[in-house]
Amino acid sequence: MAILVAFLAVGFGETVGQVLLIRELIVSFQGNELSLGVILSCWLLMTALGSWLLGRVADRLPAEPSAFVVTIILYAFILPGQVLLARGVNSITGVGVGEIAGLGTILLACLIVLTPSCLLHGFQFPFACRIVAARQDMASVQVGRVYVIEAIGSMVGGALFAYVLVHYLNHLEIAALTVLFNLAVALTLLSPLISIRFAVRKLVVGALCLAIIVSLQTGSLNRLDLHSSQWQWQGHRVISVENSVYQNIAVTEKGEQLNFFANGVLLFTIPVPDIKTTEELAHLPLLYHPAPRSILVIGGGMGGLLEEITRHPVHSILYIEPDPRMIQTTEEHLPVTPLDDARIDVEHTDGRLFVETTETSFDVVIMNLPSPSTLQMNRFYTSDFFNTVQDILEDDGVFAFGMPSSEAYMGDEMMRLNQGLYTTLTEIFPEVLAIPNDFTLLVASPGAALQRLDADDISRRYQERELETRLITPQYIEYKLSPDRVSRLTAYLDEAGDVNRDGRPISTFHNLALWNAMFHPGLKGTLDLALEAKLWWFLLPMLALLAPALIRFRRREPTIYPIGLALFATGFAGMTFTIVLLFAFQVAHGHLYQKIGILIASFMLGLALGGLMMNRFMVRMTRDMQVLGGIVLAVALYAGLLPWLVLVSGALSGIPGEAPYSALNLIAGFLAGMQFPLATRICLHRSKTVAPIVGLLYAADLWGAVLGALLTSVLLMPILGVLNTCVVAGVLSAVAAGVLGASTRFSR
Repeated sequence: MAILVAFLAVGFGETVGQVLLIRELIVSFQGNELSLGVILSCWLLMTALGSWLLGRVADRLPAEPSAFVVTIILYAFILPGQVLLARGVNSITGVGVGEIAGLGTILLACLIVLTPSCLLHGFQFPFACRIVAARQDMASVQVGRVYVIEAIGSMVGGALFAYVLVHYLNHLEIAALTVLFNLAVALTLLSPLISIRFAVRKLVVGALCLAIIVSLQTGSLNRLDLHSSQWQWQGHRVISVENSVYQNIAVTEKGEQLNFFANGVLLFTIPVPDIKTTEELAHLPLLYHPAPRSILVIGGGMGGLLEEITRHPVHSILYIEPDPRMIQTTEEHLPVTPLDDARIDVEHTDGRLFVETTETSFDVVIMNLPSPSTLQMNRFYTSDFFNTVQDILEDDGVFAFGMPSSEAYMGDEMMRLNQGLYTTLTEIFPEVLAIPNDFTLLVASPGAALQRLDADDISRRYQERELETRLITPQYIEYKLSPDRVSRLTAYLDEAGDVNRDGRPISTFHNLALWNAMFHPGLKGTLDLALEAKLWWFLLPMLALLAPALIRFRRREPTIYPIGLALFATGFAGMTFTIVLLFAFQVAHGHLYQKIGILIASFMLGLALGGLMMNRFMVRMTRDMQVLGGIVLAVALYAGLLPWLVLVSGALSGIPGEAPYSALNLIAGFLAGMQFPLATRICLHRSKTVAPIVGLLYAADLWGAVLGALLTSVLLMPILGVLNTCVVAGVLSAVAAGVLGASTRFSR
């Protein structure tokens, strides 16, 4: 029982540590979808290697709980060290502040930071299974219990982090409390043991606990947190750093400039902001409206955008900023805050959620958000969102946003991104104007006034409103709106691009290809080929998975391959289901990180419930392979049902909140959770070496999740769409079920 309690702490610590390190690495690499996929894939891959390779070593170690304490002590040193290492990894890999890292650099940094704890966690699972199986009967049942306990610990860790820890503690304090919990559990394992050897271990664990408690009480971890944060900002002096529920917010000083960063991305500087971008985004859209009164600003207002808008005779400005801490931090450092203007109101909510639920209409909507580099950000650039924006605009209203561009030369990747967003916008709005520069400013209206206005009309409005600006002048307006410049850009954009939709977020892939072109131009051909991918491209390789099984069947050799393939397919499907549900929930309900924590916790709860049920009933089963095949087939059927529920049928649209998405993810976890104990039972009938078998099966599950994490978010969903992504996951599970069925028939 004690070792099960210890593994509860391990599951808790693994999840908390994973979230901590992901948040730290996002700051270092300004996480786009690929960098997030690489971080998660490296985590799962190294954990799988630890389970598979080090699991073989576990059988040679004493099957005693006291031996497991050594791994917990190691974790006490590893986790805080990894948090500190994540903050200094940019210096190791040569990435400067604000510099975008290439794929190779991100991969190297992730391996440096994540490998120690991942290998350790991978080893702990088969080692714990061996200890429990050696001390009690029914090894497969005991392995199932360890699996369930880990899932419960992970669920508790994820929920506690999202709802408690991140609100009150910095990352080093969270790491210290996690380690303290693990060490306290280690003491319970050692408490009944009496000898000099165990006394030394108790002394080490007790000393570590005391050191952590003293550090928390004296505030030394706060000082270390601020000091170590400086490592992420080489060449800058760190003024303040904090982690809100939403993001990491850093304020640095370099020369006479204050720089404001969110998750490592530079938002704005003071006292000299990005005048060009700010003034063009503020003034040109408002000048295209005859009399702007009510303005909606989505994101990026505190860097001068709101101040520029107030120079117009507007009546009200509603600014959408999800993170209240971002407003507070900015106000603490700005000499004069634009929010002192009585016309400005701030709404702390998700921008898309607000647009979809508000009953207020606006004259002008200005969106100042990063490019669609992630699935979360992409939902602000889809035809579905543009349609809701049109619904809240007055008849002569104006909607404007910018996208990365170049007037001198646009490569294929940048052209595809620009063409796709332009085509998506023109699908919804009858009037769209593209204004060229270092970023293309897109201005759209549901009315028919835009095309009738020329530079003289805009200059006249500028003079009538008596605007005081540093860059925008009548001469500059004439230059910006030169018919030759505008028509040259429009000639490129008028070529049909890929429409960006909620169900097929293709602009995420175009943005990824643009990012790749800067660092790995040699991969251009590969990404161009990927863009042409069809569904059958992904289905054909799955048939190759049948070959190893057929060879074994012909030789009539017993093999673990069908079982491993089943777990691999379910690991892939489980990760795919989670990503699809997270994406669908964000599309429907907005950027609500706390609620998303519930979605992840619900999958872990499903794992625990599925494992518990299988542990209870499998002792009476006589047709193990058929039952396992049936569960894998159920996963395949669920893959066909899921996209219909979340995107096609609208069945969830009338149900408020996260409950239906959590229920769907719980079902996915339940189906996955039932498989591992049963797979272990089948394999342990053929071999009595618990740790290597468990390590290999656990690794197969994780390897499937690795592939699912990387392919689903980076390639499958953007290019094939949500529906076909689930088809790929379903076919893979169906193939695995077929291999299991054929294996059963041949074994007879």
